[in-house]
Amino acid sequence: MLKDRDSDGEIRLEGDYPPAQLTLDQAIDEPTGSSRRIARVTPLSDRYGEWHARTSARLAAFDFAPDLGRDIGSRQWLRGVATLIGLSAVALAAWPGFSPVEAAPAMRIDDSVRDEFRSQMIMPLALGADSGRRMGSTVAVSELERAPERPRLDLVATLTQGDGFDRMLRRAGVGEDEARAIAGMVGSAIDLDDIEPGTQVDITLGRRAAADTPRPLDALSFRARFDLQLAVERKGDRLVLDPRPIMVDSTPLRVRGTVGPSLYRSARAVGAPPSAVQEFLRTIGRELDMSREVSAGDEFDMIVDYRRAATGEVEVGDLLYAAIIRDGRPKKQLMRFGREGRFYDAAGEGAMREGLVSPVPGSISSRFGMRRHPVLGYRRMHSGVDFRGRSGTPIYAATDGTVTFSGRNGGYGNFVRLRHAGGLGTGYAHMSRIAVRNGQSVRRGQVIGYVGSTGLSTGPHLHYEMYRNGRKIDPLSVRYVTRAQLSGQQLANFREQLVRLQRVEAGAALADLAPDPSLTDAPQREIDRLENRRKVN
Repeated sequence: MLKDRDSDGEIRLEGDYPPAQLTLDQAIDEPTGSSRRIARVTPLSDRYGEWHARTSARLAAFDFAPDLGRDIGSRQWLRGVATLIGLSAVALAAWPGFSPVEAAPAMRIDDSVRDEFRSQMIMPLALGADSGRRMGSTVAVSELERAPERPRLDLVATLTQGDGFDRMLRRAGVGEDEARAIAGMVGSAIDLDDIEPGTQVDITLGRRAAADTPRPLDALSFRARFDLQLAVERKGDRLVLDPRPIMVDSTPLRVRGTVGPSLYRSARAVGAPPSAVQEFLRTIGRELDMSREVSAGDEFDMIVDYRRAATGEVEVGDLLYAAIIRDGRPKKQLMRFGREGRFYDAAGEGAMREGLVSPVPGSISSRFGMRRHPVLGYRRMHSGVDFRGRSGTPIYAATDGTVTFSGRNGGYGNFVRLRHAGGLGTGYAHMSRIAVRNGQSVRRGQVIGYVGSTGLSTGPHLHYEMYRNGRKIDPLSVRYVTRAQLSGQQLANFREQLVRLQRVEAGAALADLAPDPSLTDAPQREIDRLENRRKVN
C-alpha cells in the first residue's frame, strides 16, 4: 500500500518512493502544440472611477475662482475676474420681469356691454361712482315729478351739553308743538335737567300728512336714569308715556386681598375697578407712607359704591371704605361720611388734608426777604411772595378761613386778608377785583379775587403774605394739615354706618342677579333693533 491512516486520522506514507513530478503540459492537460488566450474584462464602474479620478486631479490643478485679493494683475487673477463677470451676466440674464400678463377677454366688450356691467357693480362713492345706489338709467327710464317718501324714518338723537329736550326733538324733525308736548310728558316722569348730556334717544318718525308738514312721532325710547327706561308711543291719535323701571342691585362691592409686591395689581387681580383702586391709594396715601408703612404681607380692604342693572349695565361709584389690615387688626381704616364726602377714621376724626394750596397757578417771581423795591427804588423788606399771573387770573384761598379785611389798602391796592385756625392768616394784594366780603367764610380753593396791578405795582401779579399771631412770616416755610372731628349725633350716625358697611360680604355684589319679571319681551335681533338708524347731530 502507498499510504495508511493511523489511529489519529492522519495520513502516513510508507515505503521509499520518489515524489511525483508533473510537467506543465500534464498540469494543463492540453494537447501538445495547442495555444489559448485569456481575455481580461474591466467593469464599467471601474472605468468610470478611473476617469473620475483623472478628471478630478486635472480640475484640482486648475483654479476657477482664485482669490481676487492676491496676485492682482496676474493671469490667474484675470481668469478669476472673467469668471466673476460671466457668473454676473448669467444672473442678470435670469432676472425675472414684472410686466403685466396680458390675456384675451372671455367675451367681446363694447360700450353698451360696459355700461351694463357698470350699472351692476359696486364702486367707491368717494370716486364719483353713482352705482351702488341706483341702476344706470336707460331709455326706458322716465323721471318722476316727485320722489316718494319713506313711510318712516328711524333716527338716533343725542342730548348735548346745554341742549334742551324739546330742541333736540325739533332738530331731529319733530314738529314744534309735538316736541313741546313730549318734553312735558318726559318732564312729568323725571326732571329734564337730571338727564345726563350724551344720552342717546331712539326716535321713529311716521309718514307726514302733507309735504309741507313735519313728520309725526311714532315712537321714542331712551335710558332716562340708570334704573329707568322711558318710552313714548303713539296709540291711535295720541302719544302715551310708558315708564319702564329697571331692577337695580345696590349692594356695595367689597374687595379684600393681600398687598403683595404691588397693591394696585393685587387689587385689580381680585376684581376691584381701576378708579376705585386709584382712589384707595390716594386716600390711604395721605395717612400712611405706602412704601414704608405698608408691607407685602398686609391686607387691603375696600368697599365701593356699586350698582348693577337687570339689563346688564354696571355703574361704579365712589370709594366708601378703605383699610389696611395687619395681623388681623386694622392698621388704618377710613370711611366716607357726610355731604362733602370726607373720609374719617374709626374714631370719627377726619382724614388728613393737605396744607396750603397755591393761590394762583403761576410761578414765583420774588421771594420773602430784603430786596430793592421796583417802584420806590431803595432796599426794603419784602414781606411776602410774588406770583406771576395774567390780569384776571383767579386767586384761590390757601385753606379754610374767614375774611377779616376786604377792600382798598394803600400800597397793597385791592387787598383781602383771611384768618385761619391755629393763629395763622394770609393776605392777597394788588387784586384787580375782589370776590368776597368782610366776615364771609371761605373754603380751601375758593375764588376770593382776581390778579391785577393795583397799588404800588409795576405789572399784574399777586403779592401773597402769611401771618402767625399777627407777625409776618415766609409763606414758603409753612405747610400744615387740617382735620375735622365728628361729635354728638353725627358721630353716632357715623359709627352706625361704619358697622353696616363692615357687614358687607366680600364679593357679594358679584353674585348673579335674579331675572327681572318686567323684562319678559321676546328677544329681539340686533339687526331688527338698529334698523339702520340715522344719527342726528
